[in-house]
Amino acid sequence: MARGLADFDPQALFAYRTHRTGADGTPAPLSAQKLGDLVGASKAQILAYENGHRTPDPARIRELADHLGIRPIDLMSSQNWRSWDVADRRRAGGLTAKELSDQLGISPKSYRRLEQQGIVPARSPRFLDDVAEALGIWPAELDRAINNIAAVKARRRETASIINGLADTYIHLPGQWKGPNADDPGLARLSVLYGRPVARIRRILTKALGELRLISARREREQIIADFDPDPGRQLKAVHATERWTEVYSSELARIPARLEGFHRSAQPSNAWQALVALYEIEPRLTSWVPGPLLGHPEALEQLPPSLVVQHVIGDLHAAQLTQAGIRHVANYRDFYAALYPGLRRPRLRTARSAASAPLTSAMFSPPGSQARFAVPPHVLERLVLRSGGTGPWDLWISPSLRLSISLVSGRPTATVHEDMYPDGKPWPPDVDPVAAAAQPALLKEDMDTSAGA
Repeated sequence: MARGLADFDPQALFAYRTHRTGADGTPAPLSAQKLGDLVGASKAQILAYENGHRTPDPARIRELADHLGIRPIDLMSSQNWRSWDVADRRRAGGLTAKELSDQLGISPKSYRRLEQQGIVPARSPRFLDDVAEALGIWPAELDRAINNIAAVKARRRETASIINGLADTYIHLPGQWKGPNADDPGLARLSVLYGRPVARIRRILTKALGELRLISARREREQIIADFDPDPGRQLKAVHATERWTEVYSSELARIPARLEGFHRSAQPSNAWQALVALYEIEPRLTSWVPGPLLGHPEALEQLPPSLVVQHVIGDLHAAQLTQAGIRHVANYRDFYAALYPGLRRPRLRTARSAASAPLTSAMFSPPGSQARFAVPPHVLERLVLRSGGTGPWDLWISPSLRLSISLVSGRPTATVHEDMYPDGKPWPPDVDPVAAAAQPALLKEDMDTSAGA
């Protein structure tokens, strides 16, 4: 029997039946006969479930939970749930594979690839969040369940072997770094394992192995000093440095398989990635909101998984904020995104030195009647300066009733929000990028005149 059903808890069913409460909170226990009548079973069947002589199937588990006012998973023992895979989670949730795929609006084949192989559809950035919601669990719990799939464990082991082989083959080659050969059989195998094109795998690994090549070069320089420097003090220092770089090399090499697995599970399209970068660059990230219009086209925000980005509407102002998982996602995979989208803006790492030398920081403001803190991302300010060549003020529409005025005073950005009405004749949101429209107001006027004429 599948583990998700084998962990059915007979005592939980008895406890919830005999201690059931009504909608008003008053005790409303059910007899075995009454519960059986509600779910289309006999009294003997209910008692057999409660005595552990029989185990209900997923559909019956769901019916029992519905009539007891609980979740299907509440009827499961939590003793072994950390070892459950996705199929176990689904069965424990009282769902068949067809029911879940129908609920998600995907083909049974796509769902089976997740359940059997842990492979996520390439063009469905919110897929895992949708699955987690359908199962009634947190995304982190779904992630653990995917890692428990036998095929995923086997893939991780095989990937580690392939990565080690690619590192041994290519990292120490002389000359300019070009990454693994496009026809390397290891790349072809990884393409099959992850269901992604060879070119994509190669670009990611060229970046990851290139970082290891730099670490290896540093280690080799220290090794030369340790072997040949006439000064004993410098030799000893180089020996310690060589040991440190060796540890770093081994650690980073060992991380690549897990990172490759996680990235192909949660990778976002290019426009959604740019929205994540903008949210990542503001400070403080976990307490400041960013107006949606400053993050790109509306469809970019619609694609973002709730596990990475919290979205909220204050009045008519759409806002977004990174979650802790979103921050980790950007930090963990920024180099992989850079390999896939080399022409896109990359997140800037904020250190004490970079913060002191950065030309512009986030401009902060609060909408009228709200205590929420909002931030204008640094890249928006830089675009305004570059496009207009001035110091402002610039007016950006961030909602149909809010106009944001930004200016630079002694190199420091300030932002003030005004209650205003977006001009008639143009639906919201505007077709013109609000930053471009603010830096070159004629663009917005021309676009609005065209719309009115149409």
